[in-house]
Amino acid sequence: MFAHIQKANTAIHLTNAATDAEWAKRGKVSLAIHPGSGILRLGLGRLQELYPTPTTLVWSLLQGLTSNSRVTFAQTNVLQKVAGSIMTYSGDRRVFRHREYLGWMGYVDAPLAADQLPQAARLERHGRGTLILATEALGLGDRAAVEQANRTEIGLAELGLLPVVRGSLK
Repeated sequence: MFAHIQKANTAIHLTNAATDAEWAKRGKVSLAIHPGSGILRLGLGRLQELYPTPTTLVWSLLQGLTSNSRVTFAQTNVLQKVAGSIMTYSGDRRVFRHREYLGWMGYVDAPLAADQLPQAARLERHGRGTLILATEALGLGDRAAVEQANRTEIGLAELGLLPVVRGSLK
């Protein structure tokens, strides 16, 4: 386990990979906590190689991470090689550049019913809010999966539940 603490930002980064080269290996894990900004990031490297159905694992992790009542929003990003290029959902496939993204699955701090967000593959009430599985598939090269995740984000934005990150572009 490696730890990196930044005093100016009040952040801590824990990982089982000391170098970028180690991240290229299967099964690396990272946890970054930025208490000042309220951000917690959990990174799991090469998840699909370790788990044939990673949805169950990530859904369970999301349930645990969002059990704290202070959590108001959670998102999952996907990083994959598509047609020889490294892509991320957040950088290459998200709908809005001025809003947060939900990605593959996430959490919003509001109760939702299935008829409010019919685009989502699954909704589950959790604490004050709702866990959302945008799409069963997580392939960035899968047009149908990306479109379903995009439609889910559009639905969240229409409900006012996708936070704006650049206020001048509301």
